[in-house]
Amino acid sequence: MEQILAFVLGVGAVAFVWAVVTAFKTASKVKDLQTDIQGIVYQMEENRKLSYEQCLEIHRRVDQEIDRVDQIYKECISHTDSRVDRLEHKYLLDQTQSKKLIKG
Repeated sequence: MEQILAFVLGVGAVAFVWAVVTAFKTASKVKDLQTDIQGIVYQMEENRKLSYEQCLEIHRRVDQEIDRVDQIYKECISHTDSRVDRLEHKYLLDQTQSKKLIKG
C-alpha cells in the first residue's frame, strides 16, 4: 500500500512539474504572439494613413516591376527559342551531310 501511494505521489509530482513548465512555455508564446499582433496592427494603421498619391505611387511601382519581369520572361523565351533553332539546324545539317549523331 505504501509503495502504491509513493508511486502515485511520484507520478503526481512529475505531472505537476510538467504542467507548470508547459504553462510557462505557453505564456511565453502568448506574449510573443501579442507582440506580433501589436506590430501587425501598427502596420495596418500606418497603411491606412497613406495618402492617395502614395497609394498611386506604390501601384505604379508594382506595375513597373510586373512589366520588367514580363520583359525578362520574354527575353528568356526568345533566347531559348533561338538556341533551340540553332541546335535543330545543326542537327538537320549533320544528318543530311554525314548521317552522324549529335556529339554531346
